[in-house]
Amino acid sequence: MSGKAVLNSKKVRKHSKSVKVKNSEKPNYGYVALKPFLGMAIVGIIGLIVALVGLAGLFIHWSLSWVLLLVGIPVAFVGLYIGASYIPMHYLLLKPRNYSQLWNQVAKNEGVKGNEHLLDAGCGTGSVSINWAKILNKGKVVGIDIYEGMSGNSPTQAYRNAELEGVISRVEFKHGNILEIPYPDNTFDIVTAGSVLHELHKEEDKIKALKEIKRVLKPSGKFITVELLRDARMSLAMLFFALVWKPKQYWINLLKKAGFKNLKIEEGKRYINYATYIVQK
Repeated sequence: MSGKAVLNSKKVRKHSKSVKVKNSEKPNYGYVALKPFLGMAIVGIIGLIVALVGLAGLFIHWSLSWVLLLVGIPVAFVGLYIGASYIPMHYLLLKPRNYSQLWNQVAKNEGVKGNEHLLDAGCGTGSVSINWAKILNKGKVVGIDIYEGMSGNSPTQAYRNAELEGVISRVEFKHGNILEIPYPDNTFDIVTAGSVLHELHKEEDKIKALKEIKRVLKPSGKFITVELLRDARMSLAMLFFALVWKPKQYWINLLKKAGFKNLKIEEGKRYINYATYIVQK
């Protein structure tokens, strides 16, 4: 692990000793993908204002009115449409309670004993890690993240959430990059990644991450990942933002390229469809 990663890991461990919570405080897992959707909504509002200025200009025969209308109307439509799509996506799909049901079912189907050592790659504010810490009541969960990007993403918040959920003794949050996982070979019984891999833009990086995950898994250990599915429903809801995600077959091919075996897929039908991929080392 690099010197920077070691330094960041020490800083993260300090957070576990300094967490203070109030009796009335509730877990806060942040807002998934809030910034791009909020940005599109703001762009949409600006487009709407431009269109309204153009509409008003028609009454005074302003020569630029039609230009403003032609620019403002499509910008307003796309921006507000995509911005508004975040609301049902968050409340009908991405809220932590839905993930809790998903992971509990996976654990039951896979015969999880409860004493496993689990790594949650890209743990963010700890939603997946904490769900698994509740399942693994005799085990240990480690969450790693680069702690950048997502709104509210920090080790302090992750430890605070773990304290509020009553599992802080079974979780640890560390700085770590999924491309260079800071653990030796054959360390974990299970590795999870909740909607993380699509954030790696290059296919070679995705394969590198998958091979790193395979490396730190024990023989016959399992990797479990959840990804939203790019299909007709997603394309309708999110327009060109749907290009961020991938269709089901893409992940099937990638997992095979990385050398995993015994692939299982469980699809979920919601506002935006998703799939859980379970593979073995």
